[in-house]
Amino acid sequence: MNKAPEPRDTVPRLKQLVPHMRDQLIGLRKGTTFEEARLRYSTTVDRLADQGLGRRAASRVGDRDRYWAPTREVLDEAIRLGFVERQQLPSARKYLDAHRDRDYKLTDLGVQAANQAENDMAAFCDELAYAVYRAHPYFQRFICVLDEGPLACPETTEGDIEESRRLDKGTEHWINYATERLTQDESLTSQKADIRKIIISFVRRRFGRAREKQPTSKEMAEAINDAFAEAAMRLRGLSIGATDLKMLKSWGSQLKLFDQSRYVPGFEGQNVIWLAADLCGDGDLSIQRRTLNRYDQKVSAAIVDAYRAQAHEACSSLSAPYLPIYRVRADAAFRCKVTRTLVDLVIECITAGEMPNLGIQLWLHLGNTRQPASEPVYRRGGNRRYEMTLHPRPEGG
Repeated sequence: MNKAPEPRDTVPRLKQLVPHMRDQLIGLRKGTTFEEARLRYSTTVDRLADQGLGRRAASRVGDRDRYWAPTREVLDEAIRLGFVERQQLPSARKYLDAHRDRDYKLTDLGVQAANQAENDMAAFCDELAYAVYRAHPYFQRFICVLDEGPLACPETTEGDIEESRRLDKGTEHWINYATERLTQDESLTSQKADIRKIIISFVRRRFGRAREKQPTSKEMAEAINDAFAEAAMRLRGLSIGATDLKMLKSWGSQLKLFDQSRYVPGFEGQNVIWLAADLCGDGDLSIQRRTLNRYDQKVSAAIVDAYRAQAHEACSSLSAPYLPIYRVRADAAFRCKVTRTLVDLVIECITAGEMPNLGIQLWLHLGNTRQPASEPVYRRGGNRRYEMTLHPRPEGG
């Protein structure tokens, strides 16, 4: 099995990278203490929770020390990215009081990033993306792997686990399930034994050899999916774990560098991750997001093609069947290797009649589609829409 070189860094456990980095850099422009940064982190958590973009985690310590560890992670990452001057940080809670009044100051690059964070979020995300790409070998390696081709991770559900138990299908069933999906490429068929070893090893690490009680369906589904993800990454030469993958996906999604969906045609039962950015340069590579002004025409054509392909498969008696937006969006995003957010912007442009050259009219409907939790809901003017239809554009319309 090909094995990637082990980078020296690890993937930080900083899931909400963009909002916390933004707020901290803006606050640091005049210099700030660790205590002020801790209070600012708490304010950001509350804002994200109120917006439905995060949650308030229960604290195991008192309010006086709350969020000290993630605040340290944000500042440590800002130092690593070159935004904040190097300074000591508390390595444990018992040292927190000695660091509360310690000052942290922005570098010249940090001042530039802070100004962008306040006035131009797109420019800030570009600056942050380049800094992360440059500073983290793990992140850089993951981007390069996606540049070679999408990463597909088999997935299962609690319901699938319950059904397999009812039919007395154990770990071997899930090994075959993953192998069938991960070795569709003939060049990978020789690695079936590796997949088996990874999955068995992962499940044993999670639950142990001798189990006092059977894991719940939820626990087993989570473990199996993490094992599938680890196997998929090993086959692509990535030596990171499932938790690391979740962090990388979170960062890439926030920075609009790559995206994912469980509803890409041709990848049934798998979560597909694809690159939505361009690697530029020969020696010192940089990364550039794929934006609306460069991809609007390509994406609009892909939306039409995806709708027509799925309408044909639906075998509906309607000339313009009602199709789930999330399925058409996932198809178009994957075809063009852009984010689902960008596809939503193009859908809005078509709906508003801003692309008459397509010769079609796109209508959005509330519909009866059950939206899967993994797919963002399409919103127009603050109102949710779940289904779409495509019609020929009237002459002169």
